[in-house]
Amino acid sequence: MDGWCSLAEDFAANDSYISEEHRLFKDLLEGYQESVRPVASAGEALRLDFRFSLTAVDGLDEKEQTFVVSGWMDTSWKDIQLVWDPDKYGGLQGIRIPINRLWSPDIIVINSKDAYNGPPYHHLAYVTPDGSVYWIPPINIETYCAVDLAEFPFDEHVCSVTFLSWTYDETLVNLTTKGNQEKGSTNPHFMANSEWELKGITFSRNCRKFPCCAENYCDITYDFSIKRQTTFTTHLFLGPSVVLCLVTPVVFVLPPGSGEKMIFGIGVVLADVLLLGELITFIPSAHPNVPLLAKYFLANIVMACFSVVISAVVVGFWDKSKSRISGPPAFLRLLILGPLTRLLCVRKEDYLPVDDADKAAALEVTPEGGEDGFEATSGEEQKRRCINTYLRNAAISEWRQLAVVFDRIFFIVYCVVLSILTLSFARYL
Repeated sequence: MDGWCSLAEDFAANDSYISEEHRLFKDLLEGYQESVRPVASAGEALRLDFRFSLTAVDGLDEKEQTFVVSGWMDTSWKDIQLVWDPDKYGGLQGIRIPINRLWSPDIIVINSKDAYNGPPYHHLAYVTPDGSVYWIPPINIETYCAVDLAEFPFDEHVCSVTFLSWTYDETLVNLTTKGNQEKGSTNPHFMANSEWELKGITFSRNCRKFPCCAENYCDITYDFSIKRQTTFTTHLFLGPSVVLCLVTPVVFVLPPGSGEKMIFGIGVVLADVLLLGELITFIPSAHPNVPLLAKYFLANIVMACFSVVISAVVVGFWDKSKSRISGPPAFLRLLILGPLTRLLCVRKEDYLPVDDADKAAALEVTPEGGEDGFEATSGEEQKRRCINTYLRNAAISEWRQLAVVFDRIFFIVYCVVLSILTLSFARYL
């Protein structure tokens, strides 16, 4: 029996507490004007404390030039119409009231992509006995942000979010930063973005005049400094590009007489072009600055095309050894076949036409009436044939030497240029 009495007393006390809150709610809103600023006089400016607490950087769209963040709009002000004595209402120290039933500031994001991007109005506000109103609605914001992709994929950007009262000037609502912070802060529930790293947040309070009005309107601007996480772009773009750069010099290593030399070079060029096409779909085409990675790709394509041109010249030199009796021009002998052959370890004996030498050896004179049944070749004819064979073999060897020397020279040149290009690019890593 005592248990039932105790339960009944608790229920009665709880019912009394609820009734006191109900009575307070009714008394506060009775005759309340949510469209009128809660100040004592018309000339008094209402102080509005504001802070944006970041919960997530949702992303940066390079093509649309838009920046998306989520956070809490931590706002507070004093409403003289919402003051009460806690002793008259069962000691109540706070009450929650729908914000659409109270006066609330018309804070908007002035650089928003949408026509209106203010906080939602279905959240509750918390009111204390001294009339302090605390309203902390969550909000998702999409703003315009001019991005510079010149250093892509190692780019950093600063995107701003500007909060402003749409109709209240400085003399009516004094928008101030909440607390004594020197820098912006993130929410304890902040979630990191997989693509963008948040480097820092700063904010500033600015007052200015608009062409429409003579009064000053104050805003609070938050600047978010973000840096791209390079893991994705490194694996998708930079890695294959470096591999193609390292593969391209193989064109100069392949034998000039092999038919795969030109095919391999053209295949590398096509691979570079396809990779650049993938990058173009990822980067806005209307961007004024060419991204760093795109410059690297273009340099790769230029060098790959250059290697194909040099390979065509080298193959042409090698083929001339099959169709021409005379050797290279005198200036090529002087410039290329002089000291460079010794410097590059290109020996003449290594490029003699062995098959032709064997055929020349077969032309040796046999004695008249010999077993072969051929007449002996005269001494002059034999000498002439030997000289022609020697000149022919020397010309073939020189053309082939020239082709190999060209290959090795441009192999070294390509490696030097590639090293300079890579080192200039590596300073951004």
